[in-house]
Amino acid sequence: LAKFPTPAYKKKAVVVVGEPDAEYKARVQQLMLDDKRTGGQNLKRKEERQRARAKMMDERKKKKTANKKAGQAAKDEAEPEAKEEDGEEEAKEPEAEIVVALTAEEKAMYCRKTERHDVAPGVIATNYSKYSLPTKDEGFDEIVYQWQPEAAAQKVIKDWIFARKLTQRIEHLKPGADFKEAWGKWTKTLQAWRRLQNEWKDAGKRKALLARRAEEKKKAFEAKKKEAEEKGEALPAEESAQPMEVDVDGLDVFAVEDVTDIGSGAPLFANFAYEDWALLSIRFELHLLLHSFKKDANDPDVTSFTAKDLAFYYNRYFNKMFSVKNFAMEKLEDFADLIKDTLSIDQSSGFLQAVLAEDTP
Repeated sequence: LAKFPTPAYKKKAVVVVGEPDAEYKARVQQLMLDDKRTGGQNLKRKEERQRARAKMMDERKKKKTANKKAGQAAKDEAEPEAKEEDGEEEAKEPEAEIVVALTAEEKAMYCRKTERHDVAPGVIATNYSKYSLPTKDEGFDEIVYQWQPEAAAQKVIKDWIFARKLTQRIEHLKPGADFKEAWGKWTKTLQAWRRLQNEWKDAGKRKALLARRAEEKKKAFEAKKKEAEEKGEALPAEESAQPMEVDVDGLDVFAVEDVTDIGSGAPLFANFAYEDWALLSIRFELHLLLHSFKKDANDPDVTSFTAKDLAFYYNRYFNKMFSVKNFAMEKLEDFADLIKDTLSIDQSSGFLQAVLAEDTP
């Protein structure tokens, strides 16, 4: 509007939002009928051409067989072409008018669907949250609401944007600083745990590991003893340097305070196989993804996403592909049941939810 600053121009905005008037609906329905009629005529012509060609090929085959038996194949060689011309003449006969009608669903529509979009889906996905109706503050002299009054039109836009937020993935979303920090810590922790598992499996390294831990416990006890003496408090009981016996099969994993030492010196993951590490990793990744998405979207209306966008956001955050088939599953619902202590799917909205709080250790 800045290009038309002079009073010679009257800047008028016409808003066509919401349910249109009866005249517009009738026009749209007539266009839909015309589209269906044209489509029906094209389909009919195509079917007629296919039938004519099939008939021609059948007659040609019969002629060729008859001529071969009679030894007259060369004499009647040009006859099929004549048949083809006859078929073309028949196709030029006046066509009967095709009767079409709109379905109940089509009658309820007031926006005609076409092959080409008015606005590219990618443009809408990137900019829909910025859409708004015109105001006089923008420089308009007059604003006309042609279909719905201003309040109703504003509600239509607000509801449309909100619905988009619930279903449209955020193409421009980028992982935030909190995610990068948490992901970096997790990567280092996981690598340390894998190294610890390898050390525990090696008899020589295991012995050195236990000796090192015993020395650390001794130093910790001496430090506590010295502190108690300085404060005049009762001396702490000295812990045994020998690892205690632990029933691994009956162990409550959620009661373990230190996953690197369950009490016997062994790490909780001492006997993890490839599948165990994979499930551990995906649990943390999905937990981190869901909490990070809520932060990075930075929109109170957008707190999660549905299953259809999981692969997109997983790739955006972790730069790798996600598929439930990697875990021998066909549906995300089945996979969510496998890791139900980490991931759940809201039955009403279909949104993915983190089971554990963000600050869960």
